[in-house]
Amino acid sequence: MPTQRLLQQYSRLYQHFAGQDAATSLQQLADILHCTRRHMRSLLAQMQQRGWLDWQSRAGRGQRSLLRFAQSMAQLQRQQAAQLLELGRVEQAAALLGDDPQQLAAILLARLGRRWSQDRQLLGVPYYRPMPNLYPGTPLRRSERHLVSQIFNGLTRINEEKGEVEGDLAHHWQQHGDAEWHFHLRPAVRWHDGRELTQDDIAATLRRLRALPLFSHLRGIRRLAPHSLALELSEPDRWLPWLLADSAALMLPADHAERPGFASQPVGTGPYRVAANGAHRLSLQAFDDYFGYRALLDQVDIWMMPKLGDELELGAPGICDLTVEINPRPVHPQTEMSLEAGVYFLLCDGRAPAMRQQDTRQWLAQVLSPLAIMQQTAPAVRQYWVAASGLLPRWHHAKPLPIAAAAPLTRLRLAFYEQHPEYQQIADAIARCLQPYRVELECRQHSYSDWEQGCGEADLWLGSVNFTRSTDYAIPAWLLGTPLLRRCLASGLPLDDWLHNWRQGKQDAHELSAAVVQQHWLLPLFHNWLRLNGPGQMEDFRLNSLGWFDFKSVWLRPEGMSAAPAQ
Repeated sequence: MPTQRLLQQYSRLYQHFAGQDAATSLQQLADILHCTRRHMRSLLAQMQQRGWLDWQSRAGRGQRSLLRFAQSMAQLQRQQAAQLLELGRVEQAAALLGDDPQQLAAILLARLGRRWSQDRQLLGVPYYRPMPNLYPGTPLRRSERHLVSQIFNGLTRINEEKGEVEGDLAHHWQQHGDAEWHFHLRPAVRWHDGRELTQDDIAATLRRLRALPLFSHLRGIRRLAPHSLALELSEPDRWLPWLLADSAALMLPADHAERPGFASQPVGTGPYRVAANGAHRLSLQAFDDYFGYRALLDQVDIWMMPKLGDELELGAPGICDLTVEINPRPVHPQTEMSLEAGVYFLLCDGRAPAMRQQDTRQWLAQVLSPLAIMQQTAPAVRQYWVAASGLLPRWHHAKPLPIAAAAPLTRLRLAFYEQHPEYQQIADAIARCLQPYRVELECRQHSYSDWEQGCGEADLWLGSVNFTRSTDYAIPAWLLGTPLLRRCLASGLPLDDWLHNWRQGKQDAHELSAAVVQQHWLLPLFHNWLRLNGPGQMEDFRLNSLGWFDFKSVWLRPEGMSAAPAQ
């Protein structure tokens, strides 16, 4: 790759002659660059060898040589940026292009989709925002929840295709009595830094989880044997194996808090390790010492530019966390769609005096019905929405209500988290629904962490949730464990009693959801069609409940070969 100095020298020549062919002399060029004639001759030879310019020297006094520029500065900057990207120097490439999304998008096109590099299978995925937090146990958005499942492991995991819990770091477990479980661990599991996983790491992770409501009954961890441990509970929990598959329960090194930058570049035991994570790229590389089947894709690069969706013409409203595009213009595209097991919702905050009134919540459910909001949004925005009447598409807990009476309030505070392309559009639609009733809407944007923790004052919280296909576990876990919901609902619903009953199998997902929706604490809005678009010749490419796909199971079929037979 040419040196930055050589490019700067070419830039000075290019600017001096405005990129136009010129009759000049070696001495004149040397004067422009403030160097000797001998060094100037060497520079011209280097630039001509790279195809930047054509130098036709003419000998003799008074003879003028011809200088012709073959490359514009913009072309050379794009070429050098492409070479920097190939070397993984993303920030330098972006700086070279002045963080211009149009120029960066042009060179990213060659890196999106599937490709081979030095016999390695690489996949490039465009995305609309950076993901600096990949720290299990902290507030994680949907895409981050998928990514941590590729980087970390829990004692158990949920098999989405079967809807069952299965072993992960633990290969077997048994219940001993009402409140004790024994887990038997896989030997020789290694962290991405090469260190072996120990029971101290597992014990430290489990102790850390006690601060979370769903894990508050973890009373003790006891060593049974070199690869076996016991978990003691303060009360029985039939859902414990499922609970330990939660993204919050993924295992972390015991000393993770002492590692600088762990949130953005964590160390796990999973099939992929984080090779780089910056403002423009998250690079995951297959971990050769993974204890399970080694990942088939060698590297997954997620390229992040806020305006990348518009530059690549992926369609309004652009790439967001509702759509994953693997290749913007696939020759033989693969598309998977499914109606999400989840919902967009409005949550009434019981900390706000007005929201404690049943009449007020019912009025909001009338005025801000799914169809009313959808009618106030553009067709391009709502084209993948289905009006919701429950947390799941086939649940009908919200009943149609009569036409709204006079508004019981004059102002409404709506909170939602930033960096979500659709929320502002939904908020604008809500404002239009409220206008006939002369209710003023005040919008407040929060970081995702503050939103999930319920920090700040609001009457309504706008959000969305996606459940794993094991909804009997996932829905109660979300309702009873999310800090935002606990803070908003604690004044109106017996959450701790529900948690106790659910652990013992006395209340289920359907019953809990019905209670929250029918009392108008949670207003379901829409279900979304998840879309996964990818290039042809990708095998085992399946959409999961989080709108992504399992990186380690996908592989690239070589050009010209027929599809692999079904197993």
